[in-house]
Amino acid sequence: MIKIVKNNLGDSRTADRVPTITEFNKANSAHTNDVQNLMRHVSERVMQRAYSHDYTKIQEPDRSMFYRDLCNTIEGNMNFKDGEWCKIHYSMERHHLNEVCPDDVDFLDVIEMVCDCICAGMARSGEVRPVEISSEILQKALANTTKKLSGMIELVGE
Repeated sequence: MIKIVKNNLGDSRTADRVPTITEFNKANSAHTNDVQNLMRHVSERVMQRAYSHDYTKIQEPDRSMFYRDLCNTIEGNMNFKDGEWCKIHYSMERHHLNEVCPDDVDFLDVIEMVCDCICAGMARSGEVRPVEISSEILQKALANTTKKLSGMIELVGE
């Protein structure tokens, strides 16, 4: 949990009186620190996602299944998205939002998808194709991210 000390004096919408300059400075410093703490937590979660990205391509038996389906597709024997591995990959990896969007989709999923699309495009063809995510998915990700991050906050008294 990230503890945030309640202090309404740093914002004209919530202040019940004019703060002293010392109170004002304290409120602003506390707010900046709170945002840094929450963003640090988000950054750690982004890094966790980075380290586990595409784990179904590197762990057995999934890696062998991926290789088999890739080879069969290149040889013209199958459509890659119809393969056994692809179905497993889409169901287990959260970042393929246009194929299987999790109910609790969040901006970590969006960030991972965008990074995946950029890196895959550059490595494979030298260009980035347009990344498209529906407004519905993005709005759901916004609501879920707000809920998840709000749930990490513990408000403590002044």
